[in-house]
Amino acid sequence: MRSSASRTSDVRRVVHVALLGLVLGACDAPAKPELVKAEPAPVAAPPPAPREVCPSWAKLDVAKLPPLPASPYAVNFEQVWRIVLEKHFDPTLGCQDWPARRLEFGAKLAAASDAAAAYAVMNELLGTLKQSHFKVVPPAESGSLGPARVPVRVRMIDGKAIVVDAAVGEVDSGLPRGAVVTAIDGKPVAEIVARAGDAAHGAHEIAAALHGMDGGSRQVTFLDPTKADIEVTRAAKCVMPKGELVTIGNLHDLPTTVSHRIIKGTGVGYLAFNYWMLPLVKRVEAAMADLRAQGMKALVLDLRGNPGGVGAMSIPVARMLLTQPGSLGKLQFREFAQEFNVAGNADAFTGPVVVLVDEDTASTSEIFAAGLRDLGRVQIFGSRASAGMALPSLIEALDGGGMLQYVVGDYHSSKGAVAEGDGVKPDVVVPETREDFVAGRDAVLDAAVNSLSTGSAAAKVQP
Repeated sequence: MRSSASRTSDVRRVVHVALLGLVLGACDAPAKPELVKAEPAPVAAPPPAPREVCPSWAKLDVAKLPPLPASPYAVNFEQVWRIVLEKHFDPTLGCQDWPARRLEFGAKLAAASDAAAAYAVMNELLGTLKQSHFKVVPPAESGSLGPARVPVRVRMIDGKAIVVDAAVGEVDSGLPRGAVVTAIDGKPVAEIVARAGDAAHGAHEIAAALHGMDGGSRQVTFLDPTKADIEVTRAAKCVMPKGELVTIGNLHDLPTTVSHRIIKGTGVGYLAFNYWMLPLVKRVEAAMADLRAQGMKALVLDLRGNPGGVGAMSIPVARMLLTQPGSLGKLQFREFAQEFNVAGNADAFTGPVVVLVDEDTASTSEIFAAGLRDLGRVQIFGSRASAGMALPSLIEALDGGGMLQYVVGDYHSSKGAVAEGDGVKPDVVVPETREDFVAGRDAVLDAAVNSLSTGSAAAKVQP
């Protein structure tokens, strides 16, 4: 979906018409006037019809809408449709006829044969908005696999589900790094990815399939690089991730972690945290203070795999890096706009900073990375663009069961960049291969550390 800024520019576009004048030069007058055949005057083209302004549905009287066809899932559908109507940041809903969509997908809902088909219709309706952070989660999927997980991180690389981290929270999964996961509990990974629609969503579905009850297990089938890629199946235990538990809204007991160290043999500090949650600010501040006390000269901020969280946390973290005031961009909500203004901090870290991103870097992580790059403060390294899911969203329980995640704002960086859709593209693209992970290498981190160590990083050093 095109951004609200581009839609506005279409509405306001001015058509400039160039008027060509004929200039007659004076020459010596002839003794006898010549008769010149008059040419027909050019006919001006009719002015273009004014572009129709998209109608706003903000004042739609829903009481006058026709009833939906009977369906046991009509309560949820109606609530989903109405929440979007009332709370989306764009009251035109991308120039869609939202009442017509209600009838169109209401008819599909009535034809749904079961709950899975009904919720698929609701998500298809949300898909017409072509934005991230829109999803209906059916009741049956809400925590059905359990809160624990196999302590492993799997990413899609070159079309394969690769184990890139064999341990999470200092808990070893028992799976080798660089393994190619081919099935989970007997379900082929190829089918999981195909059902999800693309590799990015497929990776999320694979991660979900690796969840379970604490102490339970998942049967993971994989090509073992330590055994010449023989396919083996192993029971991988599900554990509760370590970390301080934080709850926000309908997201309960998120395990939060902050890690930091000085990269051995360098003056480069490394800092990573897994969510943007306000309780983490003090821990991030403490980590930065410790790195600086150890003589840190440059910083790698690793936002790979960080899906976002509370946008307000980006401001105090950015203030640790900015001696001068600046803006990380603006969020446009339905009724107001919020500027991510960061006050200058005389005690901020002034060395060069590199931010690492991957396809799981999303939401607040993208706002932070795009905002600081616009200010010239960071350089971004990664193998590919971030998730392109920068829009802020809320999660709301539905009366008929399940949950709805929906967008409430539009984001632009201070220079007008839009992270939604295309994501935040790295300044330096570092290719990754399965062989890197089998060998225990982190190609992206290695490239960032080398750039900072040799002084080739183009990130601005604060005065």
